Amino acid sequence: SPFVLLDEVDAALDEANVVRFRDRLQQLAAGTQAIIITHNRGTIEVADSLYGVSMREDGVSTVLSMRMASEMAGRTAD
Repeated sequence: SPFVLLDEVDAALDEANVVRFRDRLQQLAAGTQAIIITHNRGTIEVADSLYGVSMREDGVSTVLSMRMASEMAGRTAD
């Protein structure tokens, strides 16, 4: 498929299973675009790009984005 969308599928995982999930996610992302909605720091650590929504003091939502340095430097495929 062109992409997969996963919404907080890692929320109930312990640390050991987050590592397993990240490994599988990286394998999946080698051939498919993966969009993950998560608050899990362990999952975020392997992201190529991050997007977030923050609310300013005046109540207006602002979209934030960040391309991770390892992605910009060019990762080597396993």
